[in-house]
Amino acid sequence: MSEDLALQSADIIAEVSAAIDNASEELRRLSLEIFNNPELIFREVKACKLLSDWCESRGWSVKRGAYGLETAFEARFSTGSGGRTVCFNAEYDALPGLGHACGHNLIATSSVASAIAVETIMKRHSINGTVILMGTPAEESGGGKWIMANHGAWKGVDACVMTHGMPTFSTPLCLTKASWKIRAKFHGLAAHAATAPWKGCNACDAIVNAYTAISMLRQHLEKGQSIQACILEAGKASNIVPEYAEGLFSIRAPTMKKLDELKARFEPIFGAAADATGCTVELEWTALYEDVVSNNTLAEQYRQYMLRHLGLTPEQMPTLAESRIAHDQPGCSDFGSCSYICPGIQPMFEIKATDFPHSIGFRDAASGDFAHQEALRAGKANALICLDVLTNDGFAEVMRDEFIEAMKERGRWGESGESL
Repeated sequence: MSEDLALQSADIIAEVSAAIDNASEELRRLSLEIFNNPELIFREVKACKLLSDWCESRGWSVKRGAYGLETAFEARFSTGSGGRTVCFNAEYDALPGLGHACGHNLIATSSVASAIAVETIMKRHSINGTVILMGTPAEESGGGKWIMANHGAWKGVDACVMTHGMPTFSTPLCLTKASWKIRAKFHGLAAHAATAPWKGCNACDAIVNAYTAISMLRQHLEKGQSIQACILEAGKASNIVPEYAEGLFSIRAPTMKKLDELKARFEPIFGAAADATGCTVELEWTALYEDVVSNNTLAEQYRQYMLRHLGLTPEQMPTLAESRIAHDQPGCSDFGSCSYICPGIQPMFEIKATDFPHSIGFRDAASGDFAHQEALRAGKANALICLDVLTNDGFAEVMRDEFIEAMKERGRWGESGESL
């Protein structure tokens, strides 16, 4: 490792670990409070208040209802004047019928742990800069971070990190696909289905036509592209020509460029299905999940802290190349929106779950002691890499240069010298 990428001193590493370990009981309380009161997307009132109140109790400046979302918040702590800014994202939304089966209670407390540690070191060693704890609701199909980004979140942030639990493995990288979420609403004309069907326009036929055409498109998709579909409503009674039908759809691709190509093939299907049945259709592109652009500089530094100072073995913390192989079929995360604005990573940590996220087995593990301790371990590593961003000019420059090149490759770096 080059001199520019040198790790923090043993004393700082010990201080970070102690700050988080000393707060473990309080962090456990926060985690279980969120876990035992699951709230769905855009309704995370209790969790948002819990974390906002906690930050205010420490003297942080808290903005509630931040960046276009009522259940988002931004908590800031600054020392001195100037300096760089680092951000930790806290998620806290749950899944319908499954509660915290994605472990967002762990994500929240891991990020709170990182923020505590960085605040402690900044105060103790008079480090100039700003640390942000960003409350980010509606990750599960709501695209909360995409909405917040469109309202100016993460502008001016030098690095943004967070963590996510996984069943049986840890990795310094989270690589995801890009995805659009779409709601399609077909409007037809009701009529008596037996005595005067010719007077009606069948919205059920329209959405079934769209669904069938999408199924035919699937065999022609490129590797890594996929489409998911769910019909929510398609009529009320068999003797009435359905006047309304509605469905939810997702399209996914490895990159935003490939997602745009798929969208161009996918969108016309709905208009054609409506025309074929005499109906009309409304399309609501409700949430965009950009692919996560993991910053290798941050990821490798995270990995080195885990291996050299935080107790993981090479078998438990794979190389970046091995991590990319493990992500052959990734899902989606709205953290992608952050990673297109500033350098960032979303490492994974093991929670010893019996099943993948979005399952009862994962939910059961997300409230356990082992998962809590691993969330704190990840929080320590994230705190340390963000302290590197705040204090090591060489490290911050390498990280930033990598980010700029990644954005240029994606056509997302403007003439004004910032990401678009």
